[in-house]
Amino acid sequence: MVTASAPGKCIISGEHAVVYGEPAIIAAIGKRTYVEAEKSEKCRYIDPRWNIDTEFTVSEAMSCLKETNKLWQQCFEKKNFTEMFEFIKKDKWINYRKSFIATILKHLEIMEGVTIKIKTEVPTGSGLGSSSSLAVAGTKAVSELFGKKLSLEQLNDISYELEKIVHGTPSGGDNSASCFGGLLWFRKVQPKNEIISLKKEIPHKLENFVLVHTGEPKKTTGELVQMVRNLEENYRNERIQKIGKLVTEMKDTLKSKDYEKMKDTINENQKLLEELGVSTPDIDRIARAVRDINGAAKLCGAGGGGIMLCWHEDSKELAEIIKKLGYEPIETELGCEGVRIEK
Repeated sequence: MVTASAPGKCIISGEHAVVYGEPAIIAAIGKRTYVEAEKSEKCRYIDPRWNIDTEFTVSEAMSCLKETNKLWQQCFEKKNFTEMFEFIKKDKWINYRKSFIATILKHLEIMEGVTIKIKTEVPTGSGLGSSSSLAVAGTKAVSELFGKKLSLEQLNDISYELEKIVHGTPSGGDNSASCFGGLLWFRKVQPKNEIISLKKEIPHKLENFVLVHTGEPKKTTGELVQMVRNLEENYRNERIQKIGKLVTEMKDTLKSKDYEKMKDTINENQKLLEELGVSTPDIDRIARAVRDINGAAKLCGAGGGGIMLCWHEDSKELAEIIKKLGYEPIETELGCEGVRIEK
């Protein structure tokens, strides 16, 4: 038996724009997903959070993956992944679970059964990379169990294939943060994504940031990405490009500790995400309240609910205003260790 863990992530700047080749700054957070892997006759997927304990054969899993990949290709050509999302969500996500295990086994060239058991501190659908931390931890646990030594780059590549199942055309940023950890500059480019550690440029701790969970989104990340893709092209691209410029500004402000400029950057980012239609009335209300006390706040991740990233020079005052609005502030470290084997 092997247990691996990987952190969730928080996008400091660059949501949605990163899908279109703009940069993003992503931090690994101090909340992790743990996957326990054990050899077994069949494949078994256990997730106590949802009372899920599903068993199927390796051949059933591979057959399902074949259909998932076929649908992915068809949807990619149509630039609409609705049909694939419907397929993987069928019967309480059974086809996702089969495709998840099959993808790992296929890339590791294993035709044996495996049982995986999941335990996570990362809330689902929150914008904190729950699926990416699961993908990275699951791949690491199964590869170690079968003695397949993967580099971090190889592990990240397989994790990206897992992310495609649930997100269609993910940027690859979430799984990179979960895999490598720390604070990353990420850009989706061909032939290989740009992944640069910002440890040297920004060696200091990112302080006075607080996360707020505004509730689980009604749409998945993939569906929200599709919603933005469906916007009128010129309208969408103008805002995507503006968000991309804000990412560079954000890096400079974090580096120089210019917090006044940083607040402007965060608040402008939120305004653009509102215009893309991925904010919610609750997120808008929290953002206004934080701005009113001279702070900054923006949605974090795909939106439609989920997590917000908030900053104020007085973290106690920030926590008080969040509690007054009926939410619980989440304090967590940013820039944490990436994937690891648990002893």
